Amino acid sequence: MLTIKLSATASTNSFLKQWVQQSKAHETIAVWTENQTQGRGRMGTKWHALPKLNLTGSVYVENISTKHQPVFNLNKQVCLALVDTLLPYKIPDVCIKWPNDILSGNKKIAGVLIEPIMRGKKMTGVVVGCGVNINQEKFPDLPFASSIKNLTKQTIVVETLFASLTKNIVAAVQSEQVNHQRYLESLYKINKTCLFTSKDGTSFTATIKGITEEGKLKLLHENGSEVAYEEKAIAFTAFVRS
Repeated sequence: MLTIKLSATASTNSFLKQWVQQSKAHETIAVWTENQTQGRGRMGTKWHALPKLNLTGSVYVENISTKHQPVFNLNKQVCLALVDTLLPYKIPDVCIKWPNDILSGNKKIAGVLIEPIMRGKKMTGVVVGCGVNINQEKFPDLPFASSIKNLTKQTIVVETLFASLTKNIVAAVQSEQVNHQRYLESLYKINKTCLFTSKDGTSFTATIKGITEEGKLKLLHENGSEVAYEEKAIAFTAFVRS
């Protein structure tokens, strides 16, 4: 695997997508940067990370298992790969908040952005972006964020963690297995009742029952009805900034 370290870039995902479009021959490529100036999350959100203290990196994988259709299967496997990477650091209460955030308790410590590479209607590769809060200790504008150092008092070598993460991501993307059950077992608040806020600002209480094949969140309402919600249609009220 080719691994590239950049002192700074706008987005490691954008860097890799451009690399692939220029047809530079490598089946797997990993890139990370000390300073990502325009980090992106899902659905147009931003990923903020102080330079040199955190991991902002991406992995391109060309050989994708045919099992990863729909694309949310990739999301499951990549989130679990990130969880497996974090386990050796003894971070408490690691879980996956639907659809792609990694939490310790109620604090976000990592996130995933998956962007398929398409040739016509066929997915021929994937770029997986990961952000992990590692050695940053203060998050003044991010009340729901924390870091490995805050949670464990360890100072982590970013490059070492990225090497492990890269290996786990490649294995996850190329695996012929999709561990849906383990994803559910790792899901934040599975089978528990939570307060949610809908797109129009109204609030409601429902119990998390699972995930559809397409990646929608299945909620059981108090009236007994079960509804599957798309991303951005609802949010956990506990994570909505006032």
